Amino acid sequence: MKRRYTYKLLVQSEEKSRNILEMAIYALVAISALVSIWQFAEQPNALPLENIGRTSQQLVGAEIAS
Repeated sequence: MKRRYTYKLLVQSEEKSRNILEMAIYALVAISALVSIWQFAEQPNALPLENIGRTSQQLVGAEIAS
């Protein structure tokens, strides 16, 4: 019985300011993760997709013609 009472005191005596600080830190970590994902998604795509399916001879011919 004494153990439960001691545990109850420990749980009730948590520092409230520490909990607020932890929540603020977790929120900042989550926001920074979302911002980094958003920045990665907004980067321009540098893949030459217009050249898919063309042979190297077709690409050389197109460069010479222009």
